[in-house]
Amino acid sequence: MSVAAGLRPPGNLAAGRPTALSLVLDQVGYSLRDLWRSRIALIFTFVLPLVWLVLIGLLAGNEAVDETTGVRIMQFVTPGAVVMGMLFATYPSVATSLGLAREQKILKRLNGTPLPAWAFLVGRAGGAALLAVAAVAVMLAVGVLAYEVQIVWSTVPATIVAILLGIASLTMLGLAVGVLAPSAASAQTFAMATAVAIPFLSGLFMVGANPPAWLDALGSLFPVRHLLTTLQDQFNPFLTGSGWDLTALAFIAAWGVAGLLAAVWGMRRETGTVASGARRPARTAAGNARDAAQLARPGLATLVVDQAGWATRGALRDFGSVFFAVALPVGLYALMATMYGQTDFRPQGRPFSFFFACGMAVYGVAVTAFINLPEAVATARDRLVLKRLRGTPLALWQYLAGRTAAAILIGLATAALVFAAAIALFAVKVDAGGVLLALGVALLGTLTFAGAATRWLRSPRAPKPSRPSAWHCSCRSRSSRISSSWAGPRTGWAASGRCSR
Repeated sequence: MSVAAGLRPPGNLAAGRPTALSLVLDQVGYSLRDLWRSRIALIFTFVLPLVWLVLIGLLAGNEAVDETTGVRIMQFVTPGAVVMGMLFATYPSVATSLGLAREQKILKRLNGTPLPAWAFLVGRAGGAALLAVAAVAVMLAVGVLAYEVQIVWSTVPATIVAILLGIASLTMLGLAVGVLAPSAASAQTFAMATAVAIPFLSGLFMVGANPPAWLDALGSLFPVRHLLTTLQDQFNPFLTGSGWDLTALAFIAAWGVAGLLAAVWGMRRETGTVASGARRPARTAAGNARDAAQLARPGLATLVVDQAGWATRGALRDFGSVFFAVALPVGLYALMATMYGQTDFRPQGRPFSFFFACGMAVYGVAVTAFINLPEAVATARDRLVLKRLRGTPLALWQYLAGRTAAAILIGLATAALVFAAAIALFAVKVDAGGVLLALGVALLGTLTFAGAATRWLRSPRAPKPSRPSAWHCSCRSRSSRISSSWAGPRTGWAASGRCSR
């Protein structure tokens, strides 16, 4: 055998470097499997649009708009479910998965692999795009089979182009958010928050309602509005033409190009730079003396108050907590009350502006105490914070009491903001006795939600390690064995014995 033949790589290594197409296809398959295994992605992509479609069908009915053509009400509702499936399949899913890849340093490690950064991005985008196509197919199938939605065949080419362009644009925006967000949690929070807020601003959830002029102008700034109106016109059988709206398509494409450029710029910054560690400042004598003065054991009330302040500051610094617990109920109240507050709609005999203010106040309390509080405690438990409490003056009940007090403060602040908007915008009258009763109900509700959400938490105990049978000493003598005995939780297994050498 020659030397050259001996140096030849064996097996599949002789095939050489994988092609760019195979790398992209592998990444698309991996991304699609990852999204398919994510329950949250499937719920928002398929379940939420279907539930919304069925709910609108139950509330609005599916009566015939025109008896001669057989066009029904759901003909104009189904495009909204299609846009919703496209949005949640691409934008938040891509942003969350890419933000997690950045946090796990996967993007930085691409420099040492045959996979280029652009192939990684294309794979993530391709998997989300295929999931969005599946969501569109499911929404259309349910609309056609269950609600007799008619396909306008003259606009099918324009509809296909609009759907593909919308999927591409929303995917590029998801890539931009995932690359530019400082952490995976912030990427997920920002993507989900905007994915919920922008459809409201774009009129996606407003069926048969006329939004105010300022809301219509604000919603026209986002691509979801133009995608929704384009598909609604293409599904409208009473309109003539082929359904091409070049202005709307250009607007959607501009958003996609902007997202792509932002994602490429952030990807180059991510894979081409290495963070440098900052030098820790030197300790001074005054700092050491100040630290020694703080070693005194704090009182019980001090510990609870400090925990409440720390939890409140942490919640206010979390964009997701502030958005879903404070901004969403206040903004949704202002939006819905503006649309229906001046009408004769009086649920349970009360003005809609007052009735909806009570609902949004309860929503803020529930999100803060039943969702954000247990999530924060579960995160602390996963990070072993609760286990390390045993080595601190802070007891578990004091930690939970501080968290609960912070939830009460944030819930009351949300309720106060909602009713402040009700008083300022719609002159809602609230008497003093009602305020005191509402405070008591909010306090009791927060404690109930917090207790129900954290009742399963217990002080974690360190498991007793399994007893090793025997060890050999470092001299590797077969005749030297070291026995062991349990010396308690502080010492652990105590070894005794000696080497025969």
